[in-house]
Amino acid sequence: MAVSRVGKKYTLVIPQEVRAKVPIREGEHIVWKVEGENLIIKPVSLSRLAGIVKSSTIPAGKEIGKAVEDEIKRDVEEAF
Repeated sequence: MAVSRVGKKYTLVIPQEVRAKVPIREGEHIVWKVEGENLIIKPVSLSRLAGIVKSSTIPAGKEIGKAVEDEIKRDVEEAF
């Protein structure tokens, strides 16, 4: 069992033992779910975002943003 403490501004350090078992990288999004007094956290994988915007031209920022937002929403729904 890995243990860490809550730091200033409520930051948490993910112990190396956990990082070795769960593929998570700096900058990734995390889903937080509360069930009673339990807290469940799960990384949201953005790696499958590659190729979600299919266009022969460079897509607009709004199109990319919407595609990313939709994919994150799907990942969060699948996480729980």
